Amino acid sequence: MVIQLSSQINNAKKEDGFANILGHIGRWQILVCTTVSLVKLSSGWVQMAILFLTPKLNFWCIEFSNTSRITDNSTCYDDCLKYEYDPSPFENTIVSEWDLICSRSWLSSFTQTVLQSGILIGSILFGFLSDRYGRKNTFLFSITALIAFGFAIPFAPDYITFTVLRFFLGVATAGTMVVSFVLIMETAGPNFREILGCFFQIPFIIGHMSVPLFAYFFRSWDTYCLALAIPPVVYFGYFFLLTESPRWLVSVGRVKEATVIVKRACEMNNLPTNKVEESLIKLAQSVQSSSSGPKLNYSALFRKSLWLKTVCCCVMWTISGLTFFGFNQYISQTSPDPFVSVAAAGAIQIPSNILSIWLIKYFGRKITIVLFFMLGGVCVVVLGVVPDEFWITLTLGTLGVSCAAIVATTLYIYTSELFPTVVRNMAMGSSSMSMRIGSMIAPFVSNLSLTVSWLPTLIFGFAPIAAGIVCLLLPETKGTTLTDSLEED
Repeated sequence: MVIQLSSQINNAKKEDGFANILGHIGRWQILVCTTVSLVKLSSGWVQMAILFLTPKLNFWCIEFSNTSRITDNSTCYDDCLKYEYDPSPFENTIVSEWDLICSRSWLSSFTQTVLQSGILIGSILFGFLSDRYGRKNTFLFSITALIAFGFAIPFAPDYITFTVLRFFLGVATAGTMVVSFVLIMETAGPNFREILGCFFQIPFIIGHMSVPLFAYFFRSWDTYCLALAIPPVVYFGYFFLLTESPRWLVSVGRVKEATVIVKRACEMNNLPTNKVEESLIKLAQSVQSSSSGPKLNYSALFRKSLWLKTVCCCVMWTISGLTFFGFNQYISQTSPDPFVSVAAAGAIQIPSNILSIWLIKYFGRKITIVLFFMLGGVCVVVLGVVPDEFWITLTLGTLGVSCAAIVATTLYIYTSELFPTVVRNMAMGSSSMSMRIGSMIAPFVSNLSLTVSWLPTLIFGFAPIAAGIVCLLLPETKGTTLTDSLEED
C-alpha cells in the first residue's frame, strides 16, 4: 500500500510532455474528440436494435395437424403447423419472420448473445491490433467492416445468416468503441480527460434514444435494419479527417510523423512550434529506453505491477455490463409502449453522464465508482422488497439506471488512466471484453424471474455492491499523468 501511494504521488508530480507541447485543451483537441466520438452513435444503434427486432408479440395457431379448434392467444400447441402474428405495432420482426416462438423462442435472445460475443472477441482483437499497428489504421478498418456488415444484414435470407452477420457486426463495433476512446484519452491533457471522457458517452446515449425513431417509421425488420445502416456511411469521412495518435507514434519511435501532426495541432491551438521535434525526440527516447524488448501481448497485463489492476478491472467491467444492460432491460419493460420506454431508458442517462463529469473531477474516479456501484445495488435490493407500485418501481429503476450509467462512464476513464500507453488499448480491450460477458449474462439473469421471481433482484443488487468492494483495492488516478511504459507504472 505504501509503495502504491508513493508511486501515485510521484506520478502526479510528473508533467505530461504532450500537454506541455499541445496544451491540455484547444481547438485541435476539441476537433479530434468531437469527430471521433460520433462513431459511438452506431454503437448505440447496434446494441439496442434488438429491442425492436424481437418485441413481445401476440400469436395464435391457424393450422393444426389433425383437428381444427379455437385457440388462445400466445399459446403453444404441440400439433400446430402454422402460427399467425398480430401485426400491431410492427408489420414484421425476426420473430414473425422465422417463427422464433415456443420451442424456438430462445433463438431470439441467442442472436443478441452472438452479437455481444462478437463485441467481446472484437475488443480483444482490435485492442491488440491498435497497440501493434496504430490507432488510425485499425479504426479505419473497423468502420469499413461496420458499414459493410450493416448493409448486409437487411438482406439476410434466413436466421442463421442473420445471426452470423450480426456476430461480425459486433466484432466491427468493438473496434470502433475501443480505439475511439483511446484516441480521445491520448489527445486530451490530464486536466480535461474527465470532461471529454464523459462527453464521449453522449453519442451512445443519443443512439440509444433514437433507436425508437427508426423503429417507429420503419415497422419491418429489414427496412428497420437498412435504415440503421445508412447513417454510418458518413464515417467514411474519417479516411480524410483522421490522423494517427501522436502519443502512439512517439511510443513506437515514429517521431517525424508525430512531429508533422503535433506542429499542425500547435498551429490550431496558437502555440509555438519551434521546439516540437526536439521535445518529441526526448519523449521518444525516454519511452524507448524504458520499453526496449520484444513486442508486448496480453500477457503483459499480468505482470507483477499490473496483474491486480487487470483482475479488478475485469471484475468491475463484467458487473458493470451485467447491471447496465440489466437495468435498461428492466426500464424498457415498465411501459406497454416500447417506443416511449426505450427512449426514456436512454434519456435518463444524459443527466447522469453530465453529473459524472463533476463527480469524478472533484471526488475522483475511485470514490465515484465505489459509491454508485453500491448505491445502484441498494436501489435494486430495495426494489425486491417494496410494494409493486408503478411510481415506486419506476423511481428505483430510474435511480438504478442512473447509477449504472455513472459507473460505466467513470470506468472508461479510470481504466485508461490505470495502464501505460504500451498496453493501454489491450487493457481497454480486455475490460470491454469483460463488459460483454456481463451483457451476455444479463438477459439470462432477467429471465430467471419466470421461475424464481426474487433471484434476478438478488443478483442485480448484490453484484454491484461486490464490485464496489473490489474497486477499493485500486489506486486513485485523479490528476495523474498518463504513463507510457511498464517501468513507469
